[in-house]
Amino acid sequence: MPDTLAISRASAFRFLGAVVAGAATWPLVLGTGFVVLRASWPEYVAAQPEKSYTLAMLFCRLVIYSSAIVATSAVAGGVARSERMAWFSGAVILAFAIPPHLYPGSVWSDYPVWYHLLFLASILPLSWLGGRTLSLFAFTRSHTAAAKQGDAAGRQGA
Repeated sequence: MPDTLAISRASAFRFLGAVVAGAATWPLVLGTGFVVLRASWPEYVAAQPEKSYTLAMLFCRLVIYSSAIVATSAVAGGVARSERMAWFSGAVILAFAIPPHLYPGSVWSDYPVWYHLLFLASILPLSWLGGRTLSLFAFTRSHTAAAKQGDAAGRQGA
């Protein structure tokens, strides 16, 4: 019977590692996305102080945030080895995003209503997608390992 205390410690370390890795992934993806956006689109830079973004600019912002959500949940889920961690990271992102996006006087007045609603409504589905991305990679690893075991067993029988 496995040592349950050792399993609990390993799970706790994976959870903490997942939180740290996800927290590091979020600003890395956002920062990179917005640096590329600013460097490649002078009109975006000009629109930024007044937040007078065009529809295309708003969609680019949503793509960058969507990429950050998927990456954060995939990394956090991968480190924890759990799709639930991907959901957890999405719930954390949502919890931090709701107040500024729904409270009048913060960023609420800077963007159209549809922008806020689309962003908030997409967080959990995108976290699910990040978790599914993790599952696809996990399947590939387990499938590759099984194939290697099968090859090794075939060579021993020959």
